[in-house]
Amino acid sequence: MLIKKIAILSTIIAVLAMSYSSSSEANYTKRSDKWEGSFKMLNSQEFDVNGSNGSSVDVSDDLGWGFSLGYNVNPHILVNFEWTATSPRYDATLIDDGGDEHVIKHKMNMYNSQLNVVYNFMTERFTPFVQAGLGWSYMDSNIADGPPGSVCWWDPWYGYICDYYQDTYTDTRLAYNVAAGARYEFDNSMFIRASYQQIWVDLSGASTADIGLIHFEIGSIF
Repeated sequence: MLIKKIAILSTIIAVLAMSYSSSSEANYTKRSDKWEGSFKMLNSQEFDVNGSNGSSVDVSDDLGWGFSLGYNVNPHILVNFEWTATSPRYDATLIDDGGDEHVIKHKMNMYNSQLNVVYNFMTERFTPFVQAGLGWSYMDSNIADGPPGSVCWWDPWYGYICDYYQDTYTDTRLAYNVAAGARYEFDNSMFIRASYQQIWVDLSGASTADIGLIHFEIGSIF
């Protein structure tokens, strides 16, 4: 699996590097002391979580999206905030008091929010980079944790309205990440960035979730 991830990242970096030439002064970046924002598409890799007494969760891979906003302290250092969302399917294996297994197949929502420090190795428009960050992950199992409830209110247009809601099992946990990739900046201040990221989520009552994500971003420097 690690060899596959390295191969994917190497391919991404190679594609970006094909458009780069170090022979021109125009290749030097103008990102220093500027803000930047990006929209990203991502692919979260499948992962497993082991719980107590043989319980477990097998989470499938999924496509997701996100965004980032950051400030370039200088050509090398970028500090940014990133937010990502995925909705992977999962198989949860539950163990009852008699030791029998029960499998639930469902779809979860997962949101990652990270504050990162990014180091760009070069002061040019094409550069490899590494990243480290800390934040939180919010997971919603979409499994009800009790009977449905109701709420009613007065609406200025429709009068008295009642609706139903149902709480689900959710958890918000500490998460941290590292990443490596490459970026390329165009003449019009647009840029693309590709990376492989590993996120670790400290779960309560279960093993740490070890999640790999492949990111592709398009953004603007301003």
